[in-house]
Amino acid sequence: MKFNAPYVSASDFDGLYFQVSFDTENPDTDFDLSAPNRPYLLIQRQFEDEDGGVCYIETHEPETYAGHFKLHLVELTARRLRFEIDRPANRTVEVTFTLDARRFSKVERALRIIFGEKR
Repeated sequence: MKFNAPYVSASDFDGLYFQVSFDTENPDTDFDLSAPNRPYLLIQRQFEDEDGGVCYIETHEPETYAGHFKLHLVELTARRLRFEIDRPANRTVEVTFTLDARRFSKVERALRIIFGEKR
């Protein structure tokens, strides 16, 4: 799966839950349930309980890219996130975006924690 996301946000909930969202539509606008699904990616990880190193992902393609998986970070820059899902097929997810240095720092911190690279 590959898409471009103009809207990127990162959240840290008391150091116990981390979430990064990549959206093609402004998340502050009203959601139209009758509209076709637009590309998006949500990545979450919780640290309240032992999670076995799995993350939760949710996308506009729920049959293929949704659920709890071990994820492997391949590339993270201020313009692109690329990771692999630990499974036999449909492994690669790539999202392109543009972030300034301050916003990238926040997103990078959350993603590195989610992917288990630092805590």
